[in-house]
Amino acid sequence: MTQPKLNTSPKVSDEIKKTTCYMCACRCGINVHMKEGRVAYIEGNRDHPINKGVLCAKGSAGIMQVNAPSRLRAPLLRVGPRGSGEFKEISWEEALGLATSWLKPLRETAPEKLAFFTGRDQSQSFTGWWAQNFGTPNFAAHGGFCSVNMAAAGIYTMGGAFWEFGSPDWEHARLFLLFGVAEDHDSNPIKMGLGKLKERGARIVGVNPVRTGYNAIADDWFSITPGSDGLLVLSLVHLLLKAGKIDLDFLARFTNAPVLLDSDPASANHGLFLRDPEGRPLVIDRRTGKPAPWDGEGVEPDLSATHRTAGVTHRPVFHALVERYLSDDYAPEAVADRTGISAARIRALAAEIARTAFEEAVTLDREWTDFRGVTHKTMTGRPVAMHAMRGISAHSNGFHTCRALHILQMLLGAIDTPGSWRYKAPFPRPIPPGPGPAGKNSKPNTPLAGNILSFTHGPDDLLVNDDGSPIRIDHSFSWEAPLGLHGMMHTVIGNAAKGDPYKIDVLFMFMANMAWNSAMNPLETIECLTAKDEAGEYVIPTVIYSDALFSETVPYADLILPDT
Repeated sequence: MTQPKLNTSPKVSDEIKKTTCYMCACRCGINVHMKEGRVAYIEGNRDHPINKGVLCAKGSAGIMQVNAPSRLRAPLLRVGPRGSGEFKEISWEEALGLATSWLKPLRETAPEKLAFFTGRDQSQSFTGWWAQNFGTPNFAAHGGFCSVNMAAAGIYTMGGAFWEFGSPDWEHARLFLLFGVAEDHDSNPIKMGLGKLKERGARIVGVNPVRTGYNAIADDWFSITPGSDGLLVLSLVHLLLKAGKIDLDFLARFTNAPVLLDSDPASANHGLFLRDPEGRPLVIDRRTGKPAPWDGEGVEPDLSATHRTAGVTHRPVFHALVERYLSDDYAPEAVADRTGISAARIRALAAEIARTAFEEAVTLDREWTDFRGVTHKTMTGRPVAMHAMRGISAHSNGFHTCRALHILQMLLGAIDTPGSWRYKAPFPRPIPPGPGPAGKNSKPNTPLAGNILSFTHGPDDLLVNDDGSPIRIDHSFSWEAPLGLHGMMHTVIGNAAKGDPYKIDVLFMFMANMAWNSAMNPLETIECLTAKDEAGEYVIPTVIYSDALFSETVPYADLILPDT
């Protein structure tokens, strides 16, 4: 009997489109195979510098962004009560006409009555520009719900942060510490980096409550009590300080550790830097023994010298740090119960970090010039690399946990050096970077004079009214949340329903699941979206939702705009 001839290499596609993956912020390169006008298959682009052809399961699932049965085909207008799921398809002309009829009067009278919040849309430069030109201060992205507290901590502490701002030096690191990183964040580059570490015999230490994913291949695993990572890190700081295993040269040259601090509790400037008339922080210059600008040309900052002026003693920042963290409150025995890690294991980890950093230093034969104009013939680094993500940020102490991690890096001299964690351009930024957030004195028909999301330098940058009440519906950049760099999306719907600090007329959500982005509390979110006032009108008058797919909370919108 003749066997049928099988085609073992069927034609996968008619054409290939090269683009980047949309399933996380990693931006891996992908080849999208098209067949008869439809997406048939996605594969990694081997020529792309980020992933070099590697594609994760999440990236492969991106095909459903266009092929899912739940993909919206046309704008939908609600015709039944909110939550009933009763909609009718309408034309784009009618949908845009409705949206304009709701939004135009607000821009002409009270632009802050529009609350425009987006999810992980990866087009924030455009959506932010649109909100800025509309004139509403009520714009933000999903980051405030995810891990921007961690990014803020890094940028305020060292001008950059983990993940998108830099990455471990996979080629030279000899010890890698991974804190709270799930497999959906920066997935492919981390997997490739871990492979390089394993190939070279470098050690990997995982700090995570559960041993899944990356932690499953770690050489050592610390099953930390959730939310206590910062305490573990500060105990490591305590041990390194006590053992004298710190990079004093790095601290003096490249951090504000030698900057003079007002140390008199009775002084009006207690806790503030001593500055020259131009506002530059001062240190004691080893060459002269006198105060000099920290960033002055040729200045050699002294970590030990104190200075007394106008009856006030000023001492280096480093002294305050040492005094704080040498306290027995941070001894391993004092934190073991709360972290779930024994004192012996904490001590062993500190010893391993110290040994790797100071006995296995990496030196590259590469000339470089530092920012003070000093040329160095070689480049030496501490080969202890670290990486962290949402696992440490998803707690009320996430900001300070990440700051503690960066302090640990600084003490080791393990920032932007061979074998440690390296910045990506355009980082590092000045600290704090750029002008403060825009939003004060918003006026009808007037774009805001600056970026809505930015960095507060002090109380003058806060977005508050004369009585101290928040200007933004989510309370970001107020006394309540002065560092809310990406807004606080989880508060938006609840605050809007309560009218706190004021009522809004239109809630516009773009690529942001209304339940997921509202403290993962769907029932309370539904109550807020369906709440009515005494006149029987919805307390949030109009809800517009834009996304590619029909999700479980879309039925609570009045108008749904497909993301095409």
